[in-house]
Formats: sequence, structure tokens, C-alpha cells
Amino acid sequence: MKYNFDEIKDRHNTGAIKWAIMKHDNGFMPFSVADMEFAVAPEITEAIKKAADHGIYGYTEADESYFEALKGFMKRRHNFEIERDWLVFTDGVVPAISLAVNALTNEGDGVIIQTPVYTPFHNAIKLNNRKLVENRLVLKNGRYEMNFEELEALAKRDDVKLMILCSPHNPIGRVWERGELERVAKICLENDVIVIADEIHSDIVYEGHEHICFANIDSMKEHCIVCTAMSKTFNLAGLTCSNIIIPNAELRKRVNDKLQALGGFCVPYFARAAAITAFSKCDEWLDELIKYLKGNLDYLYNFIDEKLPQLKYSRSEGTYLAWIDFSGLSMSRQELEKFIFDDVQLSFCDGSQFDTRDNLYMRINVALPRQELKRAMEHLEKKINSL
Repeated sequence: MKYNFDEIKDRHNTGAIKWAIMKHDNGFMPFSVADMEFAVAPEITEAIKKAADHGIYGYTEADESYFEALKGFMKRRHNFEIERDWLVFTDGVVPAISLAVNALTNEGDGVIIQTPVYTPFHNAIKLNNRKLVENRLVLKNGRYEMNFEELEALAKRDDVKLMILCSPHNPIGRVWERGELERVAKICLENDVIVIADEIHSDIVYEGHEHICFANIDSMKEHCIVCTAMSKTFNLAGLTCSNIIIPNAELRKRVNDKLQALGGFCVPYFARAAAITAFSKCDEWLDELIKYLKGNLDYLYNFIDEKLPQLKYSRSEGTYLAWIDFSGLSMSRQELEKFIFDDVQLSFCDGSQFDTRDNLYMRINVALPRQELKRAMEHLEKKINSL
């Protein structure tokens, strides 16, 4: 490989959130918050250094250079042709989703999510005084599927106005197939339910699977909002810049008006420099990253199969997240939390936060050097065997 994903970077004293919230600093990397323990592509580092050398860091827009880089990337990687007028810029996909919920629904309206799903979806609904409407995913033969019959019944409700689609799905790692997305589109179109498609993980998809942009599904372009960012793809979450794609002019105005009411947003100076380079010069880095992450997931699943048969999983088709079922340890929720966080002292992500019901899952972020993943899994094996 041209790029080194085995390099260990010390993130202590950098303000890194997932390091700061660790209960124990025992020499193991955290597996929780979804950023990566890899240095960014050196091309991006050089671009940021060059921007820093300029010396003026004023208000910055997404100019023609920014748009052309993004446009080329979306066409190249996803066969999605975007227009400049469609773009709304926010300081993250999570704020964008909350913004859209506020702009496109009223208090008391219902918003569909497909649980278990990313925690901020729950918060964007409940904390904005909307109704959380749950369309639970179904595990069949080790793979999650959508419950379309329930989805259709929910979409028919008079109070349901919006659906948040996680594509690829966090935490389960499903990459939805065209037929699945077409069924979602048909149900939502027939019932006038707008779709917010969170596609932040769309660039990290493994061989045998293909991410299909929801706006590329027939008739959905005018009925959806697509949320993207460079944050997961290029490990640039700290630069807080997201590209929200809204082809429908009326929907875009409603979201933009709400954004302006909150003070608007300009692209951070260093985010502009990083984005132009990431979107135009880092495809090779991204391709190597995907291969490395796939190797980490394969290692994890093989380790579980061979050494920890008590654990179960549904294989991730995209993202760098693994959704692991610990119910085979025959513990209660409280016992599992104590075991993982206090006894094993590994910083996984508690699965219960993704769900409205109790569960015995943990989400494991595998975006870290493989030797660190191996150390942690061997440590987990010893602790489980000592029970």
C-alpha cells in the first residue's frame, strides 16, 4: 500500500472527544465515537498547511473551486449529477437533520426512523417536540431487512410527515439495495412523506455492494434531502462542513430560511482547502482505506467465529462500524455494561442508545490500526474466558 494505516497516532491532549470520554486510560484505543484513528491523506495535510501559510482566515464561501471538486467526486463515486443551486451548507449532518425536521414539520408531527439507528435521529425528533415513529428493522438469517408492511402502515398515518433514512445504515452497516430503496420511495411518494437521507457513510462501501444515492431513485429527487459530508470519508469531522443536497426549490427555501433564522453558515476556511483536495485528489487514499477497513472487519468477524462463538454479528456491508450481539454471555443489560466498561475496560459504544428497547448489542468502530484491534480482541477473549 502507498499509504500507512498501521501508524499509531497519539491523540491525548488534542481535545479528541472519544478519548476524553473514556472511563479508563489503560493503553487501549477507544472503539466508540465514529471518527478514525488514521492520519488524513497527506495531500489534505499539505493543502491545509498551504492555506495556513496564507495567513488570513476570514469568512469563506463554497466557491466554484469547491463546487467543481464536489461535483466531480459525486459523479465519479456515485454517478450522481448535482447542481450548485441544490447545495445548502451546514456545520454537520446532525445539525442539518435537526434543521430539516424543524423546517419541514410542525410540533406534534410524526417522523419515521428505522431502529436500531443513530442516536441523534432520536434526539432530533424528541427534543424538537415531534413524535418518534418507529419502523423496526428485522433480523433474518443474520442480515437486517426493512419491514415494508409496517413502514407502509406508518406512512399512511395522517400525522406522519417525514422519514429519516440512514443509508448506509448506522449502526448495522447495511447498504440498501436498489429494490429496497425503490419500495421506500414508492411508499413515501404515495403518502406524501418527505425523506431525509443521511448518506454520510456512503463513500465507505465494500466489494459486492453499491451505494445508490436516494435522489437517483425515480421520482425522489423532488421529494428528498440528501445529507453528505467529507467527515467520515476523509476523517475530517473536526472541520465541521457538510454538503446538504436539496434539488426541490421549495424544500430548499424552507430549510435555508430556517438556517438563516439561526444565523446562517459559511464554510470554514480550512474546511474549504481540505474539501477541494479531498474531493479531487484523494481517490487512491480512499480506495486503500476501504481495503484496510474491510481487512479489519474480516479480522473481527473471523476472530469471533474462531475464538468467541458466544458473540453474534450481522456483517457490515459498508461503514467502519460493527454491530455485535453479546446476548450469548447470558447477562442482563446492566451486567453487560459493567462487564464491558468496568471489567474489560474497553470503550465500545453501548448499543442501547440506538434502540427504543433494551438490547444486548455493542457497536464497535474498527477504524484504527489493525494491531490495536487485535490487542483489544485478545484482551476481550481473555476476560470472557475468565467468566
